[in-house]
Amino acid sequence: MANNPRADKDSMAKIHRRERFADFAHTLARVEWQFFTTHTFKNPLPKPYVRGSMFWRWCRDVSEISKIPYKNLLIALRGELGEIGARPHFHSLVGGVTTCNMMSLRSQMFRSWKIISGNADADFRLYDRSLAGADYICKCLGGANSYEINKFSIAEETTLSDSVISLIRVLDAKGDRRCRELTRKDGQVVKATGFNQVVPVGGNI
Repeated sequence: MANNPRADKDSMAKIHRRERFADFAHTLARVEWQFFTTHTFKNPLPKPYVRGSMFWRWCRDVSEISKIPYKNLLIALRGELGEIGARPHFHSLVGGVTTCNMMSLRSQMFRSWKIISGNADADFRLYDRSLAGADYICKCLGGANSYEINKFSIAEETTLSDSVISLIRVLDAKGDRRCRELTRKDGQVVKATGFNQVVPVGGNI
């Protein structure tokens, strides 16, 4: 135990932040994302509510471009301040789009943001499912490596669309059902093979 009780409290707070981050990031890693994006803004910098409106307007464009209902678009959005100059920008994960030409969609998404933002810069990349995991999610949304998670609690600062929340609930329900099925099957196997015998202390079978 440290001489300073405050140090112990701060240490525990960091551990809890890491745990929240890991749980949240692993949850998001279960979603089949297709893009991760970075959106910047031109000067004069729009007010926060305007920046948010611009992003969600872009999401509606993506819905129209990809011809899917807006309510089905999967979005995880995080606002962040740049390391240099503390300039606000957005990172997001996008999923739920259905198209056979992802590169064409990417170009259309980029053009849409250019129009909405007045030609501000952006970066749209295909999501690499082979790298899906907590570290990858953190890198996509935070623009940083996982060692920087002490700077923020990603779970508390990320906005999820209703469609993502609904999907996670469905995945959780399926996982619970699968767990119950496996538990029941394991019980049946144990019973069938006779491994449910009670062995007295010190006794042998």
